[in-house]
Amino acid sequence: MAKFSLKSFVMRTLESMKSGGEDEYKVMQYALKYYEKGVLTEDDLALVESWFDEPEKPSEDYIDENGSPDQNQETSESTEKDTVEYTRRYCI
Repeated sequence: MAKFSLKSFVMRTLESMKSGGEDEYKVMQYALKYYEKGVLTEDDLALVESWFDEPEKPSEDYIDENGSPDQNQETSESTEKDTVEYTRRYCI
């Protein structure tokens, strides 16, 4: 018979709660109960909390004509350089 691991069970339950769309506060509340009982560690709580961290937003250094960050900033910059080079060669 396989040995039961309460910590593994709790972590799997937390993962299921997250993937099932449970609210962050409920997932964290459940995790905190098992932290207080000594089942989970601070590292486990940090891991669970990281599941809800906001993804990195694109840099807003470059804003396109519509007022939104340009996802292809590098492409836009190289196209702009090509346009300037074309202008210098053929229009001046």
